[in-house]
Parts: sequence; structure tokens; C-alpha cells
Amino acid sequence: MNAHTKSMPSFGAATRPFTDAGIPEEALIPIAPHDAEIFGKGGLNPKNLGKAPGKFLPHKRAWCGLANNSEGARYIHEGATAQDVRERADWPTPNVGVLGRHFPAIDSDAASDHARTLVWGALERAFGRGVLVAERLRGELPRRLYAFECTDPDDPDARVQNWSLYYWLPTDPEGDFPHGLDVIGQGKQFVATGIHPSGSPYRWDRDYDLCDLYGAGELARTDNAGMREFRAVLVEMIEAAGGQVQEGRPGGGGGELRDYSADEPVMAVGAVFRGLESIPNTQANFPSREDLVSVLAKIRAALGVEAEANRDRVEDWATRDGWADAEYFDKAWDSLDRGVRQASRDALELFFREHGVFEGARHDFREPISERNQQNIETNKKEAKEQRTRAETYLAEFGKKYLVGQVNLATNNPVCEIRRKAKPEKAVRGLDLWMHRVDWTDISTVEKLRATGCYQPNDNGFWSMLRDLKKVSPKSFFNGETLHPNYDRGEIVVEINPDGTTTQKLNLRYQSQTIRHARNQAADPRQAREDTETMLEFIRRVFGELVDYELDTLAYMVKTGRRPGNLLFLVGESGVGKSTYVLMLRTMFDGIGRNTGGQINGNALVNDGARRFALAGIEGCRIISVRELPEGASPTAMAQITSILKQFVDISGDADFVPIEKKGKDSQTVENFGRFVIASNYETSLKVEKNDRRILYARCGITIENKPSQAYYDRVNAVIEAPERLAAFYRYLRDERDIRGYNPAKAPPVSNAKLQAQILDLPNSAERHFAAAFELLVSSGREIFDLREFASLASDMSDNECRNSDGKVDDRKRYDLRAPTGQEQAALQYFASRATKLKSFKSPDGKSRLPTIYVINGTVAAKRVVLPDRREVLSVLERDRDRPWRSAQHPLPAFAYPLTSEDDGDGW
Repeated sequence: MNAHTKSMPSFGAATRPFTDAGIPEEALIPIAPHDAEIFGKGGLNPKNLGKAPGKFLPHKRAWCGLANNSEGARYIHEGATAQDVRERADWPTPNVGVLGRHFPAIDSDAASDHARTLVWGALERAFGRGVLVAERLRGELPRRLYAFECTDPDDPDARVQNWSLYYWLPTDPEGDFPHGLDVIGQGKQFVATGIHPSGSPYRWDRDYDLCDLYGAGELARTDNAGMREFRAVLVEMIEAAGGQVQEGRPGGGGGELRDYSADEPVMAVGAVFRGLESIPNTQANFPSREDLVSVLAKIRAALGVEAEANRDRVEDWATRDGWADAEYFDKAWDSLDRGVRQASRDALELFFREHGVFEGARHDFREPISERNQQNIETNKKEAKEQRTRAETYLAEFGKKYLVGQVNLATNNPVCEIRRKAKPEKAVRGLDLWMHRVDWTDISTVEKLRATGCYQPNDNGFWSMLRDLKKVSPKSFFNGETLHPNYDRGEIVVEINPDGTTTQKLNLRYQSQTIRHARNQAADPRQAREDTETMLEFIRRVFGELVDYELDTLAYMVKTGRRPGNLLFLVGESGVGKSTYVLMLRTMFDGIGRNTGGQINGNALVNDGARRFALAGIEGCRIISVRELPEGASPTAMAQITSILKQFVDISGDADFVPIEKKGKDSQTVENFGRFVIASNYETSLKVEKNDRRILYARCGITIENKPSQAYYDRVNAVIEAPERLAAFYRYLRDERDIRGYNPAKAPPVSNAKLQAQILDLPNSAERHFAAAFELLVSSGREIFDLREFASLASDMSDNECRNSDGKVDDRKRYDLRAPTGQEQAALQYFASRATKLKSFKSPDGKSRLPTIYVINGTVAAKRVVLPDRREVLSVLERDRDRPWRSAQHPLPAFAYPLTSEDDGDGW
């Protein structure tokens, strides 16, 4: 590729603003750049570079026309297929066209500001004052293009038909019609961005940008009837202003006004009228009056000096079949007295050829075809059409039963393989299936396709069939395989590539039976209600204060198919139901069986040699459980485990695709669907850092002391082990659980268990004891305290920590805090973040200083006591101390113990 094409933006990049705004890719079309190299003819005129659709030929480093063949016509009329989108993404052009089928437009070639203002006035009269249409500009000229959205591009009656007109205003010089206007609809396009052939860029008005209006849902919508109403309003306003209107050809542009009235005819007069006799002036041949005007212009161009002399014969043809009356004919014919636009001397001859009634250039017509031959032709056409209709029916049937692998030499896949959707794991060579060389029992659809006669029973017939299949069933093709939990096995998954193109992959993952059963109504509604309540009651027992958050998390996963932003760390005693809960999650989201569910060996995470392969089995999993997470790992290993897991939990885009490595295979990047779940008997098996925002730390509410009977667990397990029964709980999460207030990116609530884990993880013992003292004060409703009682309380926390750990943690100390040193000095930074100093006061006799008084931040007292006097502060402190708080249990079990200090008159 030459330097020019290397440096030019790709079509995929140029379309990105449009697709980001939601404009469908099928509505966009590549435009050959204004300075392109042209290869061959192909309908691409050098004068139209920068405006005309084109096709890039990489092997020629040049462009050819797109519209001058059946494939190009299909592209422009129907839009791009998925295959088209993939092929054109790298084409070097900044010019993007938009199809009028989807976004009809009014292209106003106003030559003066007066004309521009008049067109805008007609727009507002036809579509409403202040109508929000996109407005394209070019340079400082008064020309404008106004773009709409079609109300229904798939409805033939709604699609806008192309038409054009030219007009003259009293402010214009006498003679020519300087202003033109084209309506761009079905089968046409306009340039939405890029460089005009003149070298100036196309641009949109800042306040009326196509992407902005469409993305916001504000772009005005119209249909063919709306555009015809606009035409009537515009003509009325031009004539009311004293101007004149001249018809143009449908979809035509401006062009030079040519007068052929003094030229010799280019066709024999008899040939002209014999040709016209073969094309009656009916609505079937000329859908709109503008089509008729276009042919009248061609007739005048071909007859030249003989045109006026044969006016009556033309009128007889034009009005004989009732589609046009004499009055309309006179108006249309007379409007061409000044000359015609967009009609060359050969235009009528080409028009005849398009209708199959003219044989050679500037030669007379054939004799009329015999009636018998004409019947044979019609019969053959009818049979061919029926044949094609049958083939399309069987192609659609083929697309429902089979999946076709793309041939891709870049991925070493030179053979086209075909699979059955019902059994996608087995592939056969496509040509073997076509030639009946497979052992599959039901290949009736292939036999039907071959019997249509459209496809030969050989290699050429097979590839011809596949080309047609792409048009009828584009989602039957795949390139590679994937494991996607939100699709059924055998479905095609469309993945978006970084450059905006798409890749279709075959899904080989089984969905859980629970999800499949949940698609149907419950066979026994009473049993379903009981099963749902069984699971809800079990989860309430396990999660306690966190039950609502956990249920919302599950409902979010069910409703959206996405992963939440938290890792579940469920801690509790052995045999109380933690593993049962994890089994329920795996059964519900992934199923239990071959190729389902992801489990990670916790010991592998600790082992440096095995860690790189520990995540090899997570692809396509919704629940990733970590088994056997060891107790007593080194702080470094624990920190590494936490760091690794949290990288996969982050809700940001960085964790949406993660690298995994399997033994003996190259590293690969896979999409991350999973929620990590850890059930452990040991609180210290995972490092829970201070201010952590990604771990949902839950202490199991079922303990050895309150453990229910085995019959209770049997009821729970009976639901989990029967997917059709567990589906009742899945339907509850999907249909009944309201999660409008749930934010997956927000940090999960901090339970007392997590708070305790975070405090116990603090290496500074003084900070641990200070934090535990603050939690007791807050949970007991205390808001204000003095430094002496806080030091005494922190000392008690050191004693309680030692007792509750059976002496394993012995950091006991009697705190004073009047002259802090070492760890106390560092811990006072934490103290300062939790409390604010009020003031120090002397004793009532004035001989000594009382301990400094503090207020806990965020409390009512912190807001109420502002620069207080001595009496007010001491009064508030005494009222706070009178609360029955000293006998309250500490909210954190590691620090709960009967307090040892006694009230000595100073609060203790």
C-alpha cells in the first residue's frame, strides 16, 4: 500500500462517531475519497470522487465504482451486511455516506441567501416551527443539506422516493434556473463526513449535528408523505414569491440546462414511438409523476428539432392510459421549453434498453416479439422466480439447522466445516455434506436445495449456495469458538472488536438446567412458592444483616447477565452450610457437570509455580469458587492472593477481559463473567485491607450453637439438587426482586465481621485497640468523652483481645496517652481522624487540669457543641456518661468481654 493510503483514516475509524451515536452500520456506506486512484470504469467518474460510493481494491491500491453492478445496487438499496461491515473497515477513506432509506435528506443547492431562507421557511411550514433536522454545511456557501430519520425504513410506503426540481426567483437574473433541490431517499445517499471534491470539508452545524440529534433521540422523523407535503409547500411558496419551478428527474441533481430544440434528432422518430408503445405510461412503469417528467425530458433531448412537431403524438402516449391527464402533460412539457437538465442525447436510448425494448446503439427496434415467444419468456421468468423463492425458503431452513465455519487462512482454517446446531461439537467438511458423503441421517434440507436446480451438485454449486446463504441467514456463519454463559450451546455470539468490527463465534458452553427451566412457567405454583421461601429463609440465616445486599447482587446477575463488583468472602464454622450456599450458586448460574462451573484450588494461588495456571478454568463461568484457601499463609502470600483476585473483581473495563494461561498452550485473553466466591473456616485466610471496597465479607449466621437439624438441610438440598425446583428461586430474582437502587460499582456494606477483620489486620496494636474502643463507643451511643476514659477503654480492649485469642495475640498495655510514644504516637493519627478536640478545662478548685475532652466526628454532639463554655461541655459529657452503655456487648466478637474498669468518679 502506498504512503497515501497508509496515512489516510480508515472507513471504520471515520464511522465511529456515527455508530457511537447509535446509527446502524447498515445505514453507512463508503465514499471514494476525493483524490482516489481509479481502477477500471466501474461507474466511478473522476468528477464524482468524494461524493460517489466506491469499493476499495487492496491488490490494486485503487477504487472502483460500487453502484454499477447488482451487488452494489443491493448495497445501496438495502444496506450493508455483517460481511460488508467486516470487509470495508480498513478501506482508506475519511468520507462516509448515509443511505437515504434510513435517513432521508433535502439537499438544497441554493445559490443565494434569499433562496436558502425560502427553503427553510418551507421546511418549518411543512414540518413545524423549530423542527430539529440535522444541517450539513460546506464552506460559506448558502447550500444546505437537511437530514431526517425515516419513520420505518422497512416499510415500502414509508421510504422516501427521490425527486428534484429547479427554480428561479424574481431576485435572480433572467434566463437560467439557478437554484436546485434534491430529495434523497431510497436508493440514494449523501455524504455525512469527509472531504468534498473541491477540497473543502463537509461539516455539520454545531447545534444541529446529525450524531448529536440522533444520539439524543431528537432528530425529526419523516416518511414519503411528509416529503411530498414539503414539496407542495415549497412550490406554493416559490410561485407566491413570483418565481418559477421546473421539474427535475427523480433523484437527479442540478446540472447544466441544455436546449436541444435546434439539433437534429439522434434517433428515428418512428423508433422513438415504437419504443414508447412498448412501455405504456402506467403507474407500474412510472410510480411518480416525476418519473414521467424525466422521460419527457429524454424524449425532447432525443428528438431535438422534431420534438415540438411531434408533441401531439407524445401527448397521446402520455395520456392514453389515464395515469397523466392533458393538463398535467401541458404543464410538464412546457416546463421544458427552456431546456432540460441531466438528459443527454443518448438518455432515451439507455432508458429503452433498461426496459428491454431496444437492441443496439442508434439502431431501429426489433420487430414485435411473437405472442408465443412472449408467453414462453413470461413462463420462464415465472418459473425462475418460483425456483428462487423455493431456494430462499430452503436456505432459511438450512440456516436454522446448520452452522458454517468461515474459511480463514490467517488462522490456518482452509476448509469450510459445517456443524449441526443441535450437536455443535461435531464438525464435517462442508463439501462432504453437500455431496452426501457424511453419516448424518437427516440431510433432507441439503437434498431440497440441490433439487431446486439453482445449485449444481459439485464444488461450484456448494460455494454458490454459501454465498446466497450469507444473504438469507448471515448469523449461520462463525469464525472460532467461545464459551458464553448468556447464550445457549450452538448459538452464534457476535463479539465487538477493538476497531468496531464484529466477529461471530460459535458458543460451545452449556447453560445451566436451572436457567433453562426458569424460562417456563412453574408446573406446580404451590411447590414453587414453597421452594422459593425455603431458599430465601436459608439465605437470611446465612447472611443476617447483609441478606438484602446479597439478594440484590444475585438479582443483578440474573437480570443483566453481568458480574457484580464484589468478591464474596463467607466465613464460618465447619459444617454450618457455607459449602451448601456455594453449591446453590454454582448450580443456579453454571450448572453442575461437564464444562460447567469454575473452581480454583486455593493452594495453587499460594504456590508460586502453580499460580500462573490457577485461573485456567474460569472461561465462561458465572461463579468462580476458591477451594481450600489455606490458613496461616505468609502475609506476603495473602496479600498476593487478595491482589490477584481483586484484579478480576473490579467493575471497570480493565477486568472485563482477563488473561489466562493453560498448561502447554499460549496465553489467551477471555471475557470475564464471573463472581469470585470464597467459603472458609478461617478468618485470616484472606487479607482484608483497611478501606477495602471490593470484598463482601460475611460471617455465616448459622453457627454450631444455632445450627438447625439435618432435616432442615435435607429440605434445602432437595431444592438445590433439582434444577426445576431451584428455577423457582431464579424466577423470583428475575421477576420479583426490585434492584433499582442497586449499584454494582458501589462498595458493598461493611458488616461487623468485615470491620473486625479489617481492624485485626492492622499491624499497629495501639491502632487496633483505639479502633475497637471507637466501635464500642459508637455502638453504645456515646458521642463525647475525655482522654482519660478513652485510654482506660483502649487498655481494656488490649486485655479482651488477648483473652479472646486464648493468648495467641498478647499486646496488652495500659494506655496513658498524656505522653504518647512509639506505636501510640502513630495510632493518634487514626484517633485524630475519628474525633475532634473540644477544649481542656481546670478542675472546679482551679488547682489541676482535667483530661482533654473530645467529640466523635459525625455525631449530633459534634454538630451541637461549637466553641462551648466549660459548664456546657461538662454537662454534655456527664449526660453522655449516664447512658447505660458500659454493660453493652462489643459489636466485634474479638473485643467482646465484660469490661474490667470500675467507675472511680471520673467516668470509670
